Amino acid sequence: MADPYSSPQALYDHTLATSELQPDPAQKNAVTELTRLHEILINRPAPSALARLLGKQPAVPPGLYLHGGVGRGKTLLMNLFYRTLPDGLGQRLHFHDFMLRAHEAIEAARKQGAADPVEAAANALLTAGKVICFDEMEVRDIADAMILKRLFGTMWEKGLVMVATSNRHPDDLYKGGLHRSRFLPFVAALKQQCDVMEIGAGTDWRGAVLAGLDVWLTPDDAASDKKLAEIFTGLSRNHPPRPDQLVSVGRVIEIPKAARDIAFADFDQLCGTALAARDYLLLADRYAGLVLGHIPLMGDAEQNEARRFMWLVDALYDRGRFLVASAAAPQDGIYQGSQWKFEFERTRSRLVQMARLA
Repeated sequence: MADPYSSPQALYDHTLATSELQPDPAQKNAVTELTRLHEILINRPAPSALARLLGKQPAVPPGLYLHGGVGRGKTLLMNLFYRTLPDGLGQRLHFHDFMLRAHEAIEAARKQGAADPVEAAANALLTAGKVICFDEMEVRDIADAMILKRLFGTMWEKGLVMVATSNRHPDDLYKGGLHRSRFLPFVAALKQQCDVMEIGAGTDWRGAVLAGLDVWLTPDDAASDKKLAEIFTGLSRNHPPRPDQLVSVGRVIEIPKAARDIAFADFDQLCGTALAARDYLLLADRYAGLVLGHIPLMGDAEQNEARRFMWLVDALYDRGRFLVASAAAPQDGIYQGSQWKFEFERTRSRLVQMARLA
């Protein structure tokens, strides 16, 4: 159901008035552009019966690609836009989830003997709405990179309007990737089909919440549990939490609580189950930060859990994400085994650096 507010600007003004946000010039400019696009989409004339019969698309306005640093409110602003779209016009997807759906749709079309599996997949992917809001657009997989130009080219021909958020300018997508020269035509098409706008420097509200906080809480007790909950509430700005799921190579990773783009889980839920390094990269791509409870002492008997924890920290560190945790011991004493003694030194170093940046 569409939001009762008539436009992104109206909803943004309401959010400011309720003190959930502070005025920000760069965000204000982005809201202006989102509202302009919203008005164009709402006021577009419906295609005539003859145009529909001939398969002609109404004029498609350029979409909007918002990029900028962590904590600048890109996802929030895109959500304002999506919430004010009429029902059936748009859909909102994390970009990684969309690409999983795309590969599945192409494979299904091949199995069904479609003459052009990519075109069949494009039709299927647009069924829920031709205005697609992509959160956290990032390209790391060569399989994704190689199909984007063909897939999105077909979708744009069929009337796709893209609104996307990313930490990167389009020119920096898939930077350093294998066969990147074959990916560059997609970058050119993206810049032609979308207005590119940076949400420039300003207040990092997550950094403001984390500033001065102890982000590694010991001992792991009821007081730490309470503090973690308070930090999570502050980071999510009282947004109601909900369970979330990540799909990774056919495996579903359960996230007990997520609000806005912050995840909250216990150590056992993420490191006590059989996850791989790529799963933690997926988590770090999805969320801006992680609140993690109940990190235990780890020795050689917990070598699998310790390995997974190292992968988790590496993923968060490499993606510039933050970690707030409660643990049974300080960072330099959490691992007491010999199996990963050398490797865990880097993990300790990264934990210290991440704490300083918080």
